[in-house]
Amino acid sequence: MESKMSYWNYRVIRKHYKESDTNTYQIHEVYYKEDGAIEGWTESAVEPLGETPDELREDIRFFMKVFQKPILEEQVKNEKPILVADDNSQQINEGHYFELMDRASVAVDYIYQFLGCHPLMRSESRLHGLYQQAEKALAELYQEAGRLEYEHTEKSSLSVKGSDS
Repeated sequence: MESKMSYWNYRVIRKHYKESDTNTYQIHEVYYKEDGAIEGWTESAVEPLGETPDELREDIRFFMKVFQKPILEEQVKNEKPILVADDNSQQINEGHYFELMDRASVAVDYIYQFLGCHPLMRSESRLHGLYQQAEKALAELYQEAGRLEYEHTEKSSLSVKGSDS
């Protein structure tokens, strides 16, 4: 019984070239079975496309969303190409904790300036309520990033003190 594809999305695929020991990263369409397993992917990378400027802008937005998912790596298993999650593609470093706090702070300021102060926010209570939910969620994200940064700093500080003994 042949399984039918249930959905597809754009994904970043890393290809390693042994001859030159180099990597490339490109966006491909990846197709999935109903159970979420990868069924296949486009042989060539894809580019943003739209029949109108609005459709092109929306396609570019989907391209940007690929960075929210793990990068896939093309490998060969049993002489057949497969895609696996490249877990080593984004190692967390010391600066990532503060960087996320900073970006969350900038995002809160940005939505306040460009959405929170919009005239419709004052006149449409439903819009204002949705805006407040978004602002609250970003503030909570900032606080959680701060908590993680504090815990990481404390853990690093204790391990340094422990090695001094």
